[in-house]
Amino acid sequence: MIKSKKDLYAGIMFIAIGVFFALWALNYPMGTAVRMGPAYFPTILGWLTASLGLIIFIRGFTVPDEDPRPINWRPLLLINGAAVVFGLLVDPLKIGFVGAVVVSVIICALGGYEFKWKEAITEAIVLIVVCWASFVWGLGLPFRLFPWS
Repeated sequence: MIKSKKDLYAGIMFIAIGVFFALWALNYPMGTAVRMGPAYFPTILGWLTASLGLIIFIRGFTVPDEDPRPINWRPLLLINGAAVVFGLLVDPLKIGFVGAVVVSVIICALGGYEFKWKEAITEAIVLIVVCWASFVWGLGLPFRLFPWS
């Protein structure tokens, strides 16, 4: 008897995604734990995801819960779309890292329940500083910070 449809469906989703990536990684060389190949990380992560999905799936039969709510499409589409927009603005459109972060943070903020310009811009500035410190300064990655740089 199904006690939690949310857990049941989430478990099936995690199992499907994990198995898909674990099997897809078989097209690449695995390597060893010391010299990992391109398939090593997706294989391990895929099987861990599938295992987590199995635990959640079993939980759907044991732990009672409320029925799933309808999907709220606006935040789902805006937040995922912001990641796509960021990728397009940074590389193909070459607007620069700073501009891409500002635009993607504003798009993500529009996906929330309340949108406030001051909070979105503050968040964008903090994210720019943290990302610059970790990726450009810390790791030395050659990002174009501005279109003219």
